Amino acid sequence: MPATLTDRYVTATVRGLDPDQRAEVERELRATIDDMVDGRLDAGAPSRPAAERDVLLQLGDPVRLAAGYSGRPLHLIGPRFYPQWRRVLVVLLSTLVPLVTVVNLVVRLFVDDVAGDGIGPSVVSALWVGFMVAVNVVFWVTGVFALAERGKVEGVDVVWDPDQLPDEAAPGGVGLGETVASLAFLAVAALAIIWQQTGSAVRNDGQGVPVLDPALWSGLLPWLLLVLAAQAVVAVLVHRRGRWSTGLAVAELLLDLAFAVPVLVVLLAGQLFNPAFVDVLVDGGWANAERDLTLSTAAGVVVVLAWASVEATRRVRAARRV
Repeated sequence: MPATLTDRYVTATVRGLDPDQRAEVERELRATIDDMVDGRLDAGAPSRPAAERDVLLQLGDPVRLAAGYSGRPLHLIGPRFYPQWRRVLVVLLSTLVPLVTVVNLVVRLFVDDVAGDGIGPSVVSALWVGFMVAVNVVFWVTGVFALAERGKVEGVDVVWDPDQLPDEAAPGGVGLGETVASLAFLAVAALAIIWQQTGSAVRNDGQGVPVLDPALWSGLLPWLLLVLAAQAVVAVLVHRRGRWSTGLAVAELLLDLAFAVPVLVVLLAGQLFNPAFVDVLVDGGWANAERDLTLSTAAGVVVVLAWASVEATRRVRAARRV
């Protein structure tokens, strides 16, 4: 016996539901359709098939109906998270993408044969890297917020009501947008450590030259990746708590030190940058490449550490005011 329109409609509706929902929803939906069909027949519908078709048209797309039963949204980013999603994207696209593009362009201007080929290929390559970074930023940030929209991220309320409003503005509060931005920066840092080894834009005889000394994979670089993973855990814990605590602020500062101090030690010992990478830069016309890289990297690490100390102090004070 061929399946009726109702059979096909019910099957299409319950297919997307959790297994423990399907039997109950199927019984309820069939009863609803039968009642609506009978009502149309009593109202003068010409035939049962015609009434059945009208009822199914009224109920609408079974995918939308299934979403109503399951409570799952049919939009990727809804109004609940759209402002935060947009804010994070604007921040990352306006800071991270230009930074990566400019750094890549500067490196290529020293490495590429600018005198022979001009700066055009270097600019195009840097813009392509920036474009790929932008695509990845949009993809991963949107993915995180899409999971949050569907209630799959712990610490994110699916339903809001006014009783959840605090009595007063909580100092040191951390929202989803700030957490996503922090995780995105940590992910980019980890990927940069891996990328410089496997996909470096610096070339010598057609082969990629790692920026950092490959010997560091036996110690420093795995340690740095572990520290970044620990910082991601702290970011998630802070988000779940809703604000920084004294313990979490101190833990974050210790992790910053655990990252920066070994880098400084190895850097000042002249063992951070790959000698082959420095040689390529020198051959490209950057005579003082090793000295300039060492000084600029050391200055950058010190500035970041100073900023981390100021942030830790601010977070501890905010935690004590709660």
